[in-house]
Amino acid sequence: MELVVLLAVIFGAFLYVMFRGAYEEKRQRARYREYLKEACGSFSDREYNPGDMERIARYYMRQCGENVIDDITWNDLNMDEIFALMNFAQSSSGEEYLYAMLRCPKLSDEDGRMAWMERHIGYMAAHEEDRLDTMMLLHDLGRTGRYSLYDYLGYLETLGVRGNAKHYAAILLLAVSVGMVFVNASLGVALLIGVACVNIITYMKEKNTASPYVTTFAYIMRMIKCAEHIVQHGYGEELEDCMAALKKRRDKFKAFEKGSGIVMKMNSSTGNIDELLLDYVKMLTHIDIIKFNRMLRIVRDNQQEIADLVEVIGYLDAVISIVYFRAALPCFCVPSLAEGREAQLVVEEGYHPALARPVPNSFSQTRGMLVTGSNASGKSTFLKMAAINAILAQTIHTCAAQRYSGNYYRIYSSMALRDSLADGESYYIVEIKALKRIMDAAAAPCEVPLLCFVDEVLRGTNTVERIAASAQVMQKLSRPGIYCFAATHDIELTHLLEGAYDNYHFEEEVREGDVLFSYRLLEGRAHTRNAIRLLEIIGFSEDIIQKADDMAGEFLRSGEWKLEGAGMNQGNAD
Repeated sequence: MELVVLLAVIFGAFLYVMFRGAYEEKRQRARYREYLKEACGSFSDREYNPGDMERIARYYMRQCGENVIDDITWNDLNMDEIFALMNFAQSSSGEEYLYAMLRCPKLSDEDGRMAWMERHIGYMAAHEEDRLDTMMLLHDLGRTGRYSLYDYLGYLETLGVRGNAKHYAAILLLAVSVGMVFVNASLGVALLIGVACVNIITYMKEKNTASPYVTTFAYIMRMIKCAEHIVQHGYGEELEDCMAALKKRRDKFKAFEKGSGIVMKMNSSTGNIDELLLDYVKMLTHIDIIKFNRMLRIVRDNQQEIADLVEVIGYLDAVISIVYFRAALPCFCVPSLAEGREAQLVVEEGYHPALARPVPNSFSQTRGMLVTGSNASGKSTFLKMAAINAILAQTIHTCAAQRYSGNYYRIYSSMALRDSLADGESYYIVEIKALKRIMDAAAAPCEVPLLCFVDEVLRGTNTVERIAASAQVMQKLSRPGIYCFAATHDIELTHLLEGAYDNYHFEEEVREGDVLFSYRLLEGRAHTRNAIRLLEIIGFSEDIIQKADDMAGEFLRSGEWKLEGAGMNQGNAD
């Protein structure tokens, strides 16, 4: 009786632990689903570890085409931050696809992809339950860890061609030795021990080679299951094309799935008696190695199908991130994009999506613009706003503005540059190299217009040469099919280039010992000289401020610099 009670207690405890675990898992999933529901309308707050962005960029590096946002422009605009704000992707495939979208703007819509994507975005935005169900399925798919799936697929190539002939031979020898036991017991036992030893030794060697790659197969298996569950879920007709694409690719891997469990357990064991017995069977027969090699062959024969599966799953994940990004913006618009060179670039109430309290600005351009104004008045932010919205228009079909219309553009910038200590290059060398790539893009024969942004043209050199060289560079960037937006402190450029560029400016107001910025774009060139007034606010002496103001006024009247007392000082020095 005591034994029965003890067994009942043990069995009850086992059931409690099992059901408790299932209950907790269900609760955790419910909480995460609720988090995803409530997060719609806010930006992503995910924290990134060192190396995450490098891994996320792998898909882009393998798939990038002709037109990409190059590293200089990407870093100038701090596009990693924009990506992080919108990245609600639940899987590696999704965040890698979203990153690649942002790095590869479309230059046309010949395939109707923009309308196709807009239909999918609209569906996910309007059907909350379907969206949350999909996100949970993608969450189950998860991420690959330190490496991209494409890294793992590349690592498979290092295995070379792996056949199963020697493993079938091992099974045959084992069967022969077992049969020999019944013919000649002593000889058969000796042969069986010898074959078993050889099989175990060769198995351990083969397992050590194969086991690091099981992770790749495990993610492919999860991806196949994810595709299957998404197809089975049932969506509206708006997503029929995606479902058909997933089903077509998923059906290619039925042989990959069959019997794969034995390979998935190659690197893990619970220590149960049945698993220990199975381990010995595997060591003697190599059955998991045989299945591994079959799976490897299927992967190699269907690499394009795997890439397509990754792309469709990643695309759906990215579409949901775009839904969340739109919901988090104070306002957004779907851009109107035209092919060719005839359209105006129009932005109404455009703003920088990463700013907590952005000040929107509007403009309509058929050519480039020069923007003047003091430091911190808003010039650089304005240029970044225009550039970021151009990228978003041609990638995720979403702009941080009330209206955006224009052409498809090739987009470049030269803004947030630094000295290159590693290469031993000064700021000026780095700057002219950045400008040269824009000049090369402008000179290249292409029907797609060039949209470029330059902050403080040639700031790394002296005033005389800067103005002379800047005027020539900017003149070259004023041809039809080129929209150059440039910020400068050199008022001289606004006069020299008045026939080629429209002048705009930002200004500030010095009031009661403080500087107030409106951050509003105004027509015309800057006409205030508040830089000297700022010296007064900081506490410089009155004679410095007055003389500097008089000196600047005299230069503006006569075009010549005169320093009062310079000759006397020089004489005293002599």
